[in-house]
Amino acid sequence: MTNHDLPVAEDGTVLRRYERPHEAATSVANSPDEPVILFRDLGPVLDASSLSPGSRAMLVGLLRLGRSALFPGGGAGIEYGSLLKTAVRPDHLRLHVEEAAAHLREREVDLLVVPGMSGYPVGAMYSVVSGIPSLLLKKQKHGPGSDTTRYPAGSFVIPSYTGDGDVVMSADMAAMQDIIDTIVQPQLDAQAGSDDLVLRIRVAGADDIIDKATMSQAVSESALIVGQAALDTFVARHRFRTGDDRLVTSDVSVVAWVTPLIKGYNRPHEHLHRWFGITPFAGLNVTSVHLDPPALGIDGIGVVAFAGDGV
Repeated sequence: MTNHDLPVAEDGTVLRRYERPHEAATSVANSPDEPVILFRDLGPVLDASSLSPGSRAMLVGLLRLGRSALFPGGGAGIEYGSLLKTAVRPDHLRLHVEEAAAHLREREVDLLVVPGMSGYPVGAMYSVVSGIPSLLLKKQKHGPGSDTTRYPAGSFVIPSYTGDGDVVMSADMAAMQDIIDTIVQPQLDAQAGSDDLVLRIRVAGADDIIDKATMSQAVSESALIVGQAALDTFVARHRFRTGDDRLVTSDVSVVAWVTPLIKGYNRPHEHLHRWFGITPFAGLNVTSVHLDPPALGIDGIGVVAFAGDGV
């Protein structure tokens, strides 16, 4: 793909592109080389495991409602729509969401950024339970003939995971500005008598799954750009209204990632730690995906079979 084929930002620059390699089915869909725990036998194994209560409840829901599958844009993976996309099940998700919300509060997060509508249901749950506002990065299909479209600052291009072709991810800048204004105004008010100003935005990413962490990296870098742009706008408007010419030091940082599922076998923990110094908070760390029999490797448990026909 040439630069002419890529979408451009509002300032005319070509958007950053992220490559997300397909996941080869042969590397993750082979038959497990260890005994498979049947769903009907899962109870005692869970009771003896080190998994948190939220992770245990979510694993039961995932095995009841999900399955392993092959995706056009991503190879072998997990179909979990009935748990995390198209239905809300407090019996399976409530405890995990509460645990993730506690992690976000401990990290003093100001804003959640969530990529795409598939991640937004659980992102919204994290937001409501933690009390932290969340922002959706909208996904738009990019194809031939659309290269003249202008996108907001911080937009990026990435291959679709569940389909073919590229998508452009962009923030709703009006929503972002309102959120940033709400976060920063109390900080400004608290420094009314200070010689200089320090304004801080601590961002976290949230998604329904982290696979190779390519999307997580893209979202994090986009959040830094968008957050800084909104913070700069806030400062400029404040100066215009008040004439306040104090030195402003701004600090926009990505400090956390939360997700129900992470594909540990792709080593996303290492990727996020290398780029941002972050250890992601995940409900379940998937160590392998198997098609025959349909099963998942789960860190702290072993290989467990989907419920299937009630087995």
